[in-house]
Amino acid sequence: MDQSEVVAVARARPWADQEWAAALLQRFPDVLAATVRRWDLVIERAHTDGVGLPVLEVRRGGEPAAVKFDDAGTDLGQQVRVMQAAAGRGYCRVLDHEADLGAALLERLGPSLARTTADGLAQVEVLVGLLEQAWELPLEVAQDEQPGEKASQLLAIVETEIADGGWVHRHTAAFDRAAALSRELVEHPDPDRVVVHGDAHSLNALQRPGGGYAFIDPDGFLCERDYDVGVALRDLMAELEQISGADGPAAAREWHRRQVASVSRRLGLEPDRVDAWAFVERVTTGVWLHRLGYVEEGERWLSTAGLLTSHAR
Repeated sequence: MDQSEVVAVARARPWADQEWAAALLQRFPDVLAATVRRWDLVIERAHTDGVGLPVLEVRRGGEPAAVKFDDAGTDLGQQVRVMQAAAGRGYCRVLDHEADLGAALLERLGPSLARTTADGLAQVEVLVGLLEQAWELPLEVAQDEQPGEKASQLLAIVETEIADGGWVHRHTAAFDRAAALSRELVEHPDPDRVVVHGDAHSLNALQRPGGGYAFIDPDGFLCERDYDVGVALRDLMAELEQISGADGPAAAREWHRRQVASVSRRLGLEPDRVDAWAFVERVTTGVWLHRLGYVEEGERWLSTAGLLTSHAR
C-alpha cells in the first residue's frame, strides 16, 4: 500500500473538513514518511475502525507489526506508558515508540472483538475479564486525575450541549438524566481508584493470534472500577433495540438492569454507580460522534439512551 493511499484514507475521514483537523492532516504525510523511514516499514493495510488517523498493518524486516499515530484527543505517550507497564498482560505489547514523531510500533493483533463476536453479552464477558487484568497495574502508571474529575468532564460535555440547544431537543429526557447522574457522581466520588483503561469497548479489544484478546488505546487515568465497567456495558445497543422493539422500552430497561446487576455482583461493585456511568457514557459518546461528523451513529447512541429513561413508553 502506497503512502499516498494512506494519506487519502486519512483525508476521507468524516472529521477531515473540521477546523481542528487542518493542521493534523497537513503534517500527516511528513509524519507518515518519517515513520516508514525510521523503522524501514512496508505498509500492508490501513484500518479505520476507530475515529482517528488510520492504524497501519506493516512489516518490519519481514515481521508483522502495527503502527499507531498520535492525533487530536489522543495522548499516545500515556497509551505507550500503560501498555509498556502491562508487559502484554491484558494489553497489546509495544515494540518501539518514537515520541518525536508521535508514532508507536505495536505487536500486530487480529480482528476486534466487535468483528469476531456479535453477541453483546459475550463481548462484555471478554471485556470484564480483560479489565480484571488491566486493573492490576501500579497506580503510579496513571495520569493523576482528582476524584470526581472524570465525572466533571462528562458533565461539562452534557451541559455544553444543553446550553447550545439545537439538535439536543430531540433527546431532552436523556440529556436531563445524564446531567443529574453526572452531578451525583461529581458530588460523591469513590475514593477506591485503579488505573482504568478508560475506553473499554469491543473495538478496543483485539484478538491475539494465539488465542484470547488484548486491549489497545488505553487512556490510563485514575478512576473507580465502576467507570470502566459502565463503558463496557454502554454498548449493548442492538440488544436494547431488539428487546424494546419486541416488548417495549420497559422490558428493555428491566433487561439492562439485570445485566448491570449481574456484572456488578461478579466484580463486587455498586450496580447504581455502574448504571450511572453506563448511561452518562452512552449520552456523551453520542455527543462526540455528532461532533466528529458521525451523526447517524450518534443518533443511535442517544436513542438507546432514551429507551433507558423512565419517560420512554
